[in-house]
Amino acid sequence: MTCLVVGESLVDVFTTEEGVVELPGGAPYNVARGLGMLGRRAYLATDLGSGDRAELLASTLAASKTKLWPGSRSTNPTSVAYPTIAEDGSPTYEFDLHFTPPTPPQGGTEEAAELVKVSPNILHTGSLAVHLAPEAIKAWINALSAVSTISYDPNYRESMGPHDEVLTRTEEFIGLSDVVKASRADITGLYPGLSEQAVITKWLNMGPQLVAITGGKDGAILATENLRIRSSASRVKAVDKVGAGDAFMSALIDALGRTSMLGAGSAESRRLLSERQLKTIAGYANAGGAIAVSRRGAVAPTRDELLDFVSSYSIVDV
Repeated sequence: MTCLVVGESLVDVFTTEEGVVELPGGAPYNVARGLGMLGRRAYLATDLGSGDRAELLASTLAASKTKLWPGSRSTNPTSVAYPTIAEDGSPTYEFDLHFTPPTPPQGGTEEAAELVKVSPNILHTGSLAVHLAPEAIKAWINALSAVSTISYDPNYRESMGPHDEVLTRTEEFIGLSDVVKASRADITGLYPGLSEQAVITKWLNMGPQLVAITGGKDGAILATENLRIRSSASRVKAVDKVGAGDAFMSALIDALGRTSMLGAGSAESRRLLSERQLKTIAGYANAGGAIAVSRRGAVAPTRDELLDFVSSYSIVDV
């Protein structure tokens, strides 16, 4: 299975008792890195910026065996996030963002030939990128929707812009997607006063075949037009929750790939997922998020670590 992720990369700057710590981050970057760590052939189309922070991002990505898509370096400063971690491990952020992503290659170029050769089973995007460069992200979706499953994580932040504009753009991308994953906090931010179940129904009616809602210690909901299941979360000692949803997303994509639910012609298979399949996929994805919660920063598990966790908690393997 081949994966292409399009979106922002940034450095998370933590202030700890031991001093300032800088770690790679950005939701799409984390998902791409996580897919590489799970053994998937993964590419990231992004804007690393320049300088030492860009090198930190590039070397960390390379260590996961995820490849940078051509044009993913720029002369921009590297984007930075400043997380503040609450007592329960939940982060809030301030950002300094610079994002000029590569666009899909034109026909007849070496890059276009490479894209045809790669022919990703899934194109994943989301977070700040769709608000910073919406036309570039839509160009990627238009270029690949015939061959790739499209997945999207809104990853709502108040700093994305005026609420009505953010909601309109978010719903536009939901309508372009096959798989949507969001957190309970995303739903609360996007739709104040609307229940999770009402949002799930709304989103499924927009076109996606699968919607996943994460709820931290309350577990996750996976929903199709036919079924909705809730999967309980594994109990772990939380260090921080930075990147937990991204690790869940990487594992969710990995699980769908291992059950032949990605790529051209797979939409009907996702619509017809059984209760057992949904529970298995949810348990596997929850395990990815739980491991990330137990670590400082956005550090997703390897495939071996995930399988060991799945085994120790008696989660059905994928």
